Amino acid sequence: MIVANWKMNGSKEEVDSWLRFVSSNITPNKDNLCIFCPPSCYLDYSSSLIKEIASPVQLGSQNINFSGNSALTGGISSQMLKDLSTEHVLIGHSEQRQYFNEENDSLKSKITDALTKDISPIFCIGEPQEIKAKNRTKDYLFRQLEILESFDSNLITIAYEPIWAIGSGENADNSYIEEVHSHIKEFCCKELNFKEKVSVVYGGSVKLENCEEILSSSEVDGLLIGGASLDPDTFSKIYNLS
Repeated sequence: MIVANWKMNGSKEEVDSWLRFVSSNITPNKDNLCIFCPPSCYLDYSSSLIKEIASPVQLGSQNINFSGNSALTGGISSQMLKDLSTEHVLIGHSEQRQYFNEENDSLKSKITDALTKDISPIFCIGEPQEIKAKNRTKDYLFRQLEILESFDSNLITIAYEPIWAIGSGENADNSYIEEVHSHIKEFCCKELNFKEKVSVVYGGSVKLENCEEILSSSEVDGLLIGGASLDPDTFSKIYNLS
């Protein structure tokens, strides 16, 4: 799974050119999904274009609200995403946690709501620099993971993004990534009683220059890419290397 998270970037014209370029320049693999998460205002256009050009790219949303149809200004429901043929959704990204004070109860509700419409959650977790410095990363991540206990591991992907590495240009070294991914999978198996090993993708200053090394680990099941995903040529090359 290789995910392009555009965050609050791009234009309609750039969405159009990106989807056309990537669709023509990646070698599709059913076991390695290619997922595009544009800003929500471009979901409709992206959905239509993906169908028009028979693109192998699958559509993802950067967020979802769990309240259904209600008086929530700016909200987007699972049914709205389903109407746009959205297949995946990011939940719990550190920027959402930080700026909108998202906590475990609301995140669990979002996951539940997404799954009712057969939208696959990509559940984001990660630790800030001060937690890493105190060697408390595992405990910090495990508290984030606890809300997944009642869910099927086949239906959820975990995205590990160390907060200190997001957009900073400072990438975690490969041994650190591999160790953390291994701990996440072990925790999900032993403490959450997942029947099958959950997929864990990595994000945090991923770029063309470091993607092969990150993906060389058997513990890394894909990538969540921010800034480097904006360029269609770079993203296509990363996907084809995965």
